[in-house]
Amino acid sequence: MIRITLVLAALISLAACATTQDDQASAPASIEAIQAARMADLLNSTAEATPERIRAAQAELAALEQVLMTAPEPAAPVAAVPPPLAPAPDLSGSRSVMSAVHLASYREYANLVAGWDELQEEAPSLLGDLDVRIAEANLGERGIFLRLKAGPLDSLQAAEALCAQLEAAGHWCAPADFDGRALQR
Repeated sequence: MIRITLVLAALISLAACATTQDDQASAPASIEAIQAARMADLLNSTAEATPERIRAAQAELAALEQVLMTAPEPAAPVAAVPPPLAPAPDLSGSRSVMSAVHLASYREYANLVAGWDELQEEAPSLLGDLDVRIAEANLGERGIFLRLKAGPLDSLQAAEALCAQLEAAGHWCAPADFDGRALQR
């Protein structure tokens, strides 16, 4: 919980430091400051409502904390070659802090694409603005399935509400994490 508090404090500090007092009087808040404030609000409300989602995203939060707690390097001269980027932290075992709905599972990629197209035609008002993710699921002897997910949704409650609407329209649905890879056409 202390780590979460530090990350939240760092995000709020970043939002507060994004503009000076002179800038605040003459210009609106920067996009970065607004985004940092939104993220701080989202993390805070998620920590209060569903702390297990924050615990599940510890690797992502630790990486963010590391970046935010590291002092920025002084700006390099314009003609200087930028330093190499530090390697990205390994987040392969992390869970997403965003939710999604699991709509179907397929063995073949082409069937998944066709299934998504069909679902969008049948429920455009519910699915039209969502992004698609494909998550592989190894079910042992049953084989490997491709899970069709749509999101991101702000919370598990939002995923449950969307599933209720989809089920009322005759579709199968289950709340899930917003993970996997994007659909490639």
